[in-house]
Amino acid sequence: MKRFPINNMNAFPSFDLNEIIEGEFIEAYFQPIVSVKNNSIVGYEGLARGIHPRTNGLISPMDLFAEAAEKNLTLPLDRLCRKMVLEYFQGIHAKHPERLLSLNFEASVLDQGAGGSGKLIEQVQTLGLSPQSVVIEIIESNVENVDELQRFIKTHRELGFLIALDDVGAGHSNLNRIPLLKPDILKVDRYLVQDIADNFYKQEVFKSMIGLARKIGALIVAEGIETDKEAMAALEMGVDMVQGYYFAQPQRHDLIDDVSVGKHLLQLTRGYKEKVIQKLNVRRFNLRKYEMMTREIQADLSKTTGSHFEAKIKDLVRFFPLAEGIYVLDEQGFQVTETVFGDPHLFQKNRAIFNPVMKGTDHTLRDYFYMLTEGGLRKNSYITDPYISMASGSLCVTFSRLFKDAEKKDYVLCVDINTEYLQQIPGAFLEE
Repeated sequence: MKRFPINNMNAFPSFDLNEIIEGEFIEAYFQPIVSVKNNSIVGYEGLARGIHPRTNGLISPMDLFAEAAEKNLTLPLDRLCRKMVLEYFQGIHAKHPERLLSLNFEASVLDQGAGGSGKLIEQVQTLGLSPQSVVIEIIESNVENVDELQRFIKTHRELGFLIALDDVGAGHSNLNRIPLLKPDILKVDRYLVQDIADNFYKQEVFKSMIGLARKIGALIVAEGIETDKEAMAALEMGVDMVQGYYFAQPQRHDLIDDVSVGKHLLQLTRGYKEKVIQKLNVRRFNLRKYEMMTREIQADLSKTTGSHFEAKIKDLVRFFPLAEGIYVLDEQGFQVTETVFGDPHLFQKNRAIFNPVMKGTDHTLRDYFYMLTEGGLRKNSYITDPYISMASGSLCVTFSRLFKDAEKKDYVLCVDINTEYLQQIPGAFLEE
């Protein structure tokens, strides 16, 4: 089971773990996992709470499993917790057969040779549940024997279970194991989600997680969503599902409130739609603004010849403060001007790494050149994906445009733009 502190646990005296296991003093709680884009509850994560045999106070799974580790009772405790969660989920499944159960599996028991026991499939089938309705959640870093972990995943995937890696992005997770284990679902840890709307670095790590998930064919669940801002930010970055206190705290099976979850879903869906429309309008405005800027520069350069481009750009750059750097390539992709910068404060990063390229540099492998000249797409202008400029060290995009000089020779105008907004614009051709 997942080990984490529970904020509302009652104070309790010491407990006898053997008594809890033998008496099955475990209660199941469920937290919804939601797909905002499908406007639906996809399923629930099943969580276990210990019940003190004398005080009836709740005992956190963290305390239960800490005690189990000391007394070598991790395996029987894990099986009991799974049994109780599955039994209570049986009633939920009868009402909502389309919903999944995300079931925590204490992966450290694999190092004890318990991976091939068949106990999990036995528990599921005994209750009349289908493995296709169960997602096995694993914290892969709890396992030292990677071969055993792979065998466990392969066996249970063939039986029909889905596999989720939990706490991805936490300090102890091993990202190099993700391609090895090929999970169906990646659950991103609360650490990355917390305050993500205001943390650029977390956003970039989160995006890389989503990119990795897409490449290996996995879905992404953002765990620990607690605020509207966190939920909105996760959605904007492309998360598939969300889970957290924003929708509901873990509840007993008889207290699950789909109506309340639905209200939060509706509120978030409306807010997301409004934000998407707003961003699209801002994007159109900015694209048009930068397109007009490159057209104006191009128009001036078209009136002169290649030998005068650099002087003309130095004269023009002061009128375009949004342009980080302006330069021109010839039809073979070689830079025929120096890179002209309007802001002298750009060069504050390590000069051993970040330096503007020199006149004569070959740009033929740059997408802002070959997509216009060799792509065969018959477009006159292009916008790159965001990338780190080797001239300034800033995140920027390049707007490129084909044009002819006064002698009708072909050139490519390149304008680098450093702006936070344009980080969200994918590589695309400007509309003519």
